[in-house]
Amino acid sequence: MNNKVDNKLKQIACKLRKIRELKGLTRDKFCEQLGENSDYWGLIERGEQPISLVKLLQVCEVYDIPIESIVDLKHIGQDDELLRKDIASLVEQCKGRQLEIIKKFITDIAMTL
Repeated sequence: MNNKVDNKLKQIACKLRKIRELKGLTRDKFCEQLGENSDYWGLIERGEQPISLVKLLQVCEVYDIPIESIVDLKHIGQDDELLRKDIASLVEQCKGRQLEIIKKFITDIAMTL
């Protein structure tokens, strides 16, 4: 593989490990839900073994993780100030539990990026 692909795989591996650690799970506990061997998962987390797309999607589904928080997808950036205004407008419409979920979601994203 070329360096660009290797670097992407290492970034994904690092994020997967960070997510597992943020969830407070040992490698064994994390792997239980995936039906995966923890030694094999260690190879993935260290970037020594690439993760398959199927396994990555399974991790995202089982642990309710947006794939965009693991894989950097190229996109056209928008003006930060306009985005803040749009987000503030949407948040203004939310109450109670919705606001709690938004806060947790933003915290989780900030911790993984």
